[in-house]
Amino acid sequence: MIAKLKQTARQTLTAIQKAFAKNIDHLYSESPYNKLIAELDNKNDFAKYKSYTQFRDDYESKVLALNAKYVKLAGVTYHLNAFKDVMSLREASTDDSGLNSRMRFCLSIIKQYFSGAKKVYLSEHDTLFHQVLAKETEFDLTTSYYKPGAALHQDLTALTYPDNSFDLSLSFEDLEHIPEYKKAIAELYRVTKPGGHVLLSTPFVIDYDKTLVRATINKAGEITHLLEPEYHGDPVIPQGILCFYHFGWDLLDDFRTAGFSDVKIITGYDTGKMMLGLQLFIMAQK
Repeated sequence: MIAKLKQTARQTLTAIQKAFAKNIDHLYSESPYNKLIAELDNKNDFAKYKSYTQFRDDYESKVLALNAKYVKLAGVTYHLNAFKDVMSLREASTDDSGLNSRMRFCLSIIKQYFSGAKKVYLSEHDTLFHQVLAKETEFDLTTSYYKPGAALHQDLTALTYPDNSFDLSLSFEDLEHIPEYKKAIAELYRVTKPGGHVLLSTPFVIDYDKTLVRATINKAGEITHLLEPEYHGDPVIPQGILCFYHFGWDLLDDFRTAGFSDVKIITGYDTGKMMLGLQLFIMAQK
């Protein structure tokens, strides 16, 4: 009974907050810098888009200065949802679909680059992103999650799918939690068809040449923390999951070593749809 009352109270508060969403139409202007999808081969390429990133930074600063939980742009209401009191616009700015900036920008990449794919692997199941991807595309989707003993369990370092199974393999915010992440890259290469692609996101620091190792684990399963432990939210594990890495540009070399012929970073945003934050996705072709 108490739980139901608390849920009702939260729903009522959310409805009130949405009703008072601040209209930010006045912050939006017609500009050639409102939208970007760009391919980066190396760190120096990022400098080519300084005018775009500066425009995005300025726009985001104006939005955040409003100190609003909900904002409305072009009739659409967006939730600027902080996580543990930290506002990361890469993970915030959800629209009515419930997808945040990163997920919605990811969908825009998929639709622009991979609309012709047929057999697609997604390393998550029954998440909101999975549901929207299935609804908005005609992909033949294979999904999984990491839960030993479950019917849909898959270990990204030892996938059970045959070689050359998928036109497109998708993995989002997984790699940083896998101590032997290079095995996962090798497995994604194996199950992807020749000419097919992998699209992946993971914490990636644009200024890092080398990957930052935050923790290690030995054969006995004992973890050594090299930095303050960092846990990320997980749809399967309520307490969150440990982050072992913040990746740098050497991650692209790991993909090349695994056999991928063309590896790039895809970056961009869309201020008109509140796809904000520094979006960095790895796109690799087999």
